[in-house]
Amino acid sequence: MDVITFFETDRQAEKIRPSRRELPDIMESISALREMPGIASFPVVFVLLISLSISMTPIMQHRIGFYRLDRISLPDDSRAESAMRLLVTPEPDASLLAESNSAEIPAIIGAVTYSTCTVRKGDSISAIAARFGLHNIGTILNANNLDNARRIRVGQTLRIPSMDGISYTISRGDNLARISGRYSVPVNSILDANDLSEATLVAGQKLFIPGATLSSMDLRKALGELFIYPINGRLTSTFGYRPDPFTGVRTFHTGIDLAAPVGTPIKASLDGKVATTGWSNVFGNYVILTHGDGYQSLYGHMSYIGVIKGQSVIQGSIIGKVGNTGYSTGSHVHLSVYKNGKMIDPLSLLK
Repeated sequence: MDVITFFETDRQAEKIRPSRRELPDIMESISALREMPGIASFPVVFVLLISLSISMTPIMQHRIGFYRLDRISLPDDSRAESAMRLLVTPEPDASLLAESNSAEIPAIIGAVTYSTCTVRKGDSISAIAARFGLHNIGTILNANNLDNARRIRVGQTLRIPSMDGISYTISRGDNLARISGRYSVPVNSILDANDLSEATLVAGQKLFIPGATLSSMDLRKALGELFIYPINGRLTSTFGYRPDPFTGVRTFHTGIDLAAPVGTPIKASLDGKVATTGWSNVFGNYVILTHGDGYQSLYGHMSYIGVIKGQSVIQGSIIGKVGNTGYSTGSHVHLSVYKNGKMIDPLSLLK
């Protein structure tokens, strides 16, 4: 080693060598570490650093700890939402709804007011009624002139009364006593609901009848529990046992027969979807529709089938034409109705 290198190395050593003033402080620190060796160990220091980092994370993000818990969003599944809403607020039975007008009405009630509601995805009339504290879907059906509870659409605006009841239009000769008796609602309640001070009525005037509801027939129609006749024809055979038209042997007839000229349009008795179409030796050309609530309907002996499998149809739409195909003695349409796979008398559902 030459002289220059020696002196440079010595100078560097001199720089890092502690001064005499610093030595006592360093010695005290070393003594403290010796008394608590765990503090100086690597694992303890590492754990302390990690803990400090975790605790500082919310501050670094300008948030208050664990803020993400209230920001979790689930994907929208309209089918699951609809199913859950229907489970919580199922479509009620029409006969039970029709009897609800016998419910007690408070002696003093306020005047009826109206609000609006926009139909959301997965909504049903029952769910909307429950959301607004109403107990009878007939209230909403009547207020919006709806004849089918299943045809509301997303984005549609509905008029919602503040209490259960229906609207009534005064006819010539009407009076409050007669209206009160018809709906079993006290006269005072009708006056209060309409903010009237006297019982003078005018033909064409509209009154809100608190606690009243639609008839059982109207409710069944709105809930899709009533079928319409597929044709305006003559009833030639009913549901049940009858003599076979060819052999005379007593057999069970699975529906009703309605006679009409060949080519008469056949209408869907209820909203639904085409389950299948085809030919059989008994029914000839036939169509089977699937409806809500477990209903199915069969239309037989057609001369022409106007729909295809999977097609959606609404009540009254044309699905084919009357014919004389299959096991038939003349031009007519055969209608069978099934409920959860069990045959029922179509006349019990037709209006």
